[in-house]
Amino acid sequence: MAAFRWVLRVLAVLVLLPVFAYYGARLHDGPLGLIPGGPLEAGDVVTEPIADWSFAKDTGEIELQLDARPQSRTVWFFVLDGNGFVPCSLGYPPGKIWHRQALVNGAARLRIDGKLYPVVLNKLDDTIVSQMSDRVRAELTRKYGALPPRRERGIWLFQVTSHPAPASYASH
Repeated sequence: MAAFRWVLRVLAVLVLLPVFAYYGARLHDGPLGLIPGGPLEAGDVVTEPIADWSFAKDTGEIELQLDARPQSRTVWFFVLDGNGFVPCSLGYPPGKIWHRQALVNGAARLRIDGKLYPVVLNKLDDTIVSQMSDRVRAELTRKYGALPPRRERGIWLFQVTSHPAPASYASH
């Protein structure tokens, strides 16, 4: 019977540890890998408008926080012709909702290489995305090596537009 209780305790720890990590990440400045995190706070705020995002062309994944939500996430980011884009797979990983919230209010901040960039995310029309699809696919494959699984329900593409930092973006 003692062995059974010991096994139950180990199982309880194995179940509760990921739950605590998931909810504990909400208190962290930024996401922890794939686990959404708290608001993006650390980093110098870039106040001058960014017209050309080419400096971030080879930056890996970045951190994104919608201004309307105190939650951040790790996202892909790519650059075509100096324009920055955030792709969003509609089926992977399951359960995400940030892309729908960005339709209502696309004001956001990106953290790239430790700096905060106030931006607006604008969803591109599906016609524009289909016209760009070969170039987008080629850039994502070059940068990340693979695309999300094909079982998904599609991809939304958000263009990133720089905007002046509101007072709440005070540099940390």
